[in-house]
Amino acid sequence: MPSPHDDRDRKEAARLLLAGAIAIFILLVLCGAGFYLLMDVGQSDPFSAGLGLKGAAIISFGVSLVLILVMAVVSGGDAIFGELPFTIAGFLVFFVIFWLMIAWIF
Repeated sequence: MPSPHDDRDRKEAARLLLAGAIAIFILLVLCGAGFYLLMDVGQSDPFSAGLGLKGAAIISFGVSLVLILVMAVVSGGDAIFGELPFTIAGFLVFFVIFWLMIAWIF
């Protein structure tokens, strides 16, 4: 016979599962919208001007944010609270590197 403590744990686990599923769904929707906005199907000229610093900054922000979030989740959440200054510094380093490399290559 389950105790009241077991029922409370089950409800909490169900809420966490629902919150995780909603977060993953929102992340997938945002990624899909980002890919839709970034893909310019009508542009077929291989000698066009390419991306500038402004467009590269937008793409770099998205890539850096996703990488930092993935690393924070993989580390078990320790990077979110305990190492916040290092997480922010890592985000800024990723952002600058990706920003300049994307602007330079594309």
